[in-house]
Amino acid sequence: MKPLTMVVIVVLIVAVGVGTGFRVFNAPVLFDRSEPVTVVHWSNGHMYFGAELPKMAEKFNDAMHKTASGQRIEVQVFYAGSSAQARDLRSRVIRNVRDVRERPDPIIVTPSAAHWLIPVNFDAGRTIVDISGSESIVRTMIGIVTYREMAECLGWPQKEIGYADIITLREDSLGWERYDCAKAEWGRKPLVAYTDPTESSTGRSVLISLYAIAAGKTPEQLTIDDISDPTVVEYVRKFQGLVDHYMINTGVVNAKIYQGLSFGHFFLMPEDNLIQLYEGTAETPEGIEAPPINADMVMIYPKEGTMARNNCACFVQAEWVTQEQNEAAQKWVAFLLLDEQQRKFMEKGFRPARDHLLTDPASKITAEYGLDAMIQVEEYSPQKIDPSVAAAIDDSWEDVKKPGIVTFVIDTSGSMKGEKTQQTKDGLVRALDAMARNNQVGFLSFDDKINSRVPVAPLAQNRFKIAPAVQEVRARGQTALYDAIKAGIEMSDAAVGSPDAIRGVVVLTDGQANNGQTKLHDLIRMMSRDEVPIHQYEGMVGQLWARDEVGRSVSKQDVTGDSLAIETDHPVQIFFIGIGDDADLEVGRMLAEATGAEFQGVTEKDLAAVLEEFSKYF
Repeated sequence: MKPLTMVVIVVLIVAVGVGTGFRVFNAPVLFDRSEPVTVVHWSNGHMYFGAELPKMAEKFNDAMHKTASGQRIEVQVFYAGSSAQARDLRSRVIRNVRDVRERPDPIIVTPSAAHWLIPVNFDAGRTIVDISGSESIVRTMIGIVTYREMAECLGWPQKEIGYADIITLREDSLGWERYDCAKAEWGRKPLVAYTDPTESSTGRSVLISLYAIAAGKTPEQLTIDDISDPTVVEYVRKFQGLVDHYMINTGVVNAKIYQGLSFGHFFLMPEDNLIQLYEGTAETPEGIEAPPINADMVMIYPKEGTMARNNCACFVQAEWVTQEQNEAAQKWVAFLLLDEQQRKFMEKGFRPARDHLLTDPASKITAEYGLDAMIQVEEYSPQKIDPSVAAAIDDSWEDVKKPGIVTFVIDTSGSMKGEKTQQTKDGLVRALDAMARNNQVGFLSFDDKINSRVPVAPLAQNRFKIAPAVQEVRARGQTALYDAIKAGIEMSDAAVGSPDAIRGVVVLTDGQANNGQTKLHDLIRMMSRDEVPIHQYEGMVGQLWARDEVGRSVSKQDVTGDSLAIETDHPVQIFFIGIGDDADLEVGRMLAEATGAEFQGVTEKDLAAVLEEFSKYF
């Protein structure tokens, strides 16, 4: 090769190297400094945490995908619960109210089930989110999760099982005793948990399916007249009459399953949730461990039909969406639908968007996890429901749900001064406004004695008595916690109401019992973890040990709640909210365990929101 030719080649290589940003002969690295086209994607928790959608976005962004005009695409994934997506999107589009500090305006939204978006379009009077034209990123079926022994006792898998069988079992006065295959440890009464359809995709999907089943139609065939048909309403109400525990979300349902047979037999949930329980990755409330479940559980796909959670990539049609963002969003979704990404989703417990991969080794929809990939029941599509019918079903919830009777027991001892008291006042008023209208509610406050008291009465008349009573409370004195809980139990138990109502007390405290005549062992029976009854445990401040019936000392961490010790005419659950580091969450756990309820530790700033959430248990 001639020297001149070599020089020309070297010059060309350097020129090309400089132009493309590669380092050649110490040439400077040049980067594309243009602003990327940003695709903001709101994702539900199952996709965000379970399917690790943010990691998918990192992979997509690292590949430097570009629009047709050459602009780099950057995907940003933000967590938002399904119901929160609908509320926030409606607020931004209809009221032009937004808090972009929490999450920017979305280009794509992915609730667990697209039916959450129907009210957004309906209220706006136009298409804000293209539901019918959207793709499912992944899918998962909702079914009835139970213990394999219980399912087999009902005749599964040879016999198809559905909601009707659970209703029949529950209505039979003998319950499980009717079956020779049942075990005494199950108890006679079958126990059912249900998630709140105003917050939970599973609860809302099942509620829609119950109306469809009762009317003998698919969701898209339902009419307004069906929702008010007495026969249809009675079926839905009868199913809700089975419920022992209303839960805020699936994470709380998981906690019930970890607490064992005495707390629940039948749980409505999606397939990926059961897989997470088996693998020890399930979401649970703070304070509840989530190891792999030590139980053999299966999913019954109801013979009447099952709902699919479609996890749509639903494109937003709003003024903030540019043409290039829409193009970029299409590329992002196409990337997610490639088999390579679909297999990753399947490894996390989801069905692929298209069924051709269901037999792939990556799929966990298998008998090993108590699931069936090739189910033979009808699949309902709730996202196709008429908007006015969906609104009527939403409005019906407070009339068809099982009624609740609850007394709020509020600590006003000296340590509650300041922000805690103000948060309590705000939270309790919000809780009263958030509760279902068929509930009854009462209130008492306490320090070293019981102070304000509003007897239990229907919510409609009592919330305007409780609201001013709570505004008048003042923080002072010590903490007669167990005296107050006992009084709250008596109030909820004695209230006149439906014999099947869910009765309970919601206790809010920032401290430990240091006053009063009642001790913890007067309220509940307790056991050591090796199942020896606890003879004495007062549960007072500073007490770290209990004593069992054979005289051994037992650490309070090794004490479990067994049952209510107070004689009542009805079952009464004790829900416990502990504020800050001084609240004794171990005592809260025991109270909740003994009565089939929940407990949670909260910070001062979250107090009002959590108190409102706890109203959803009724």
